[in-house]
Amino acid sequence: MVDGPKVVIIGAGSVSFGLENLGGIMQHETLMGSTLALVDINEANLRLVTALARRMNEEWDSKMVIHSTTDREKVLSDADFVILSVAVDREETWKKDHGIGKKYGIWHYAENGGPGSFSHTARGIAFIMPILHDIHDLAPNAWLINFTNPVPRIHYAANYTKINCVSYCHQIWHGYGILGRILAADLEITNYLDWTFEWTDESFEKMALFLVKAAAEYDIHAAGLNHFTWMMDIRRQETGEDLYPLIRKEISNLPPNFEPLTQHMFNVFGLLPVPGDCHLAEYLPYTVTKENWIRYSIQLYDFEWSENRRNKMWEEITGMATGKRSLDNFVQNPFDRGEYVIAGIFSNANSYEAALNITNNGAISNLPDDAVVEVPVTLNRRGALGMRMGSLPEGIAALCQREISLAKLITKASIEGDREVALQAFAIDPMINDLSLAETILDEYLQAHKKYLPQFFT
Repeated sequence: MVDGPKVVIIGAGSVSFGLENLGGIMQHETLMGSTLALVDINEANLRLVTALARRMNEEWDSKMVIHSTTDREKVLSDADFVILSVAVDREETWKKDHGIGKKYGIWHYAENGGPGSFSHTARGIAFIMPILHDIHDLAPNAWLINFTNPVPRIHYAANYTKINCVSYCHQIWHGYGILGRILAADLEITNYLDWTFEWTDESFEKMALFLVKAAAEYDIHAAGLNHFTWMMDIRRQETGEDLYPLIRKEISNLPPNFEPLTQHMFNVFGLLPVPGDCHLAEYLPYTVTKENWIRYSIQLYDFEWSENRRNKMWEEITGMATGKRSLDNFVQNPFDRGEYVIAGIFSNANSYEAALNITNNGAISNLPDDAVVEVPVTLNRRGALGMRMGSLPEGIAALCQREISLAKLITKASIEGDREVALQAFAIDPMINDLSLAETILDEYLQAHKKYLPQFFT
């Protein structure tokens, strides 16, 4: 007997959805007895994920009804939740976006901020808008849980279609890793004090030591925008002690090569940024030159590492789906928490999540109510209710407001195929200091990705 929610996963065969999210949903006690509909246009990946889900369902006695299809319209009707985790030729197009920027002297990460993020947004929205319209028409009461980048811009697009949406990103946990390293002495950590973030498995393993201990001892209340949040309040869990005085003392002991941009921004603005330098740099012009990119040791996403990680994940999925590997070795990642979002809303739990992207509605008092912000939330049948975080410091609010305006303009341009609106976004992008360059680079991005952008060429 099915007594849980109906969850439709669009992009079930993507690396972004991944093994941990599937296992989390299949194992969460509140979601036992749910209907799980797996959707992907990659039939081979979908077959493997479906086989694995059915094996998990049987061995873990999850009591789920599992459907699998390449046609989302067949399963969207009456969905309670829709998970969206999709991308369009993600890494090859990302490399091209980064390269076009460098051609014009703009060194940037080119994913969620800066001029390259325009084409990332526009490609995604061209593919995603029909999905959003189908959710609106076939599952009007469903909650969309978006995992797709650029998170705020896909969320703005969901708001455009007037569907319920929350967006999830686990970057808050990187903030706990940074905090753990700063307060290593307080946590009695003596190993890996030379740790600096790199796109390697070894670096992530070292970060986990700081992250796990910090998350067990401290509470971070952060607010801002996705990949651009700031630690407004940091407390010791046991006593409620304000830890900022200790942070201001200990941060001077950090090696200068540990998140140098984060350290510099803290010294200027007085609050710790959450996301780490690679993501923080996406929204700031301070690393746009080659010299400053090197000065702050900004690292572009490691595409080779990502490919190896993806291949390893599919090896694990294939082994478990075909019965060649035991499910006993499955280890749930506690920091991918999509299942907790679903369970909190479905069961009216009034549960807490440290960071979700929601429409502001006063959570941050000096940002617009219609802005998509990332804040701590309470989850219940009304959705995700943002904690009232008060005002961001004026300087930080100004940085956020600029990105809000950029995101709104780029989302509008991407939905409507409007080059003039896109150009306005380029004209206010802090990484572009010449109006003629804004026009030139915009047109190069449009031509480079023409096959992905029918909204601009029809």
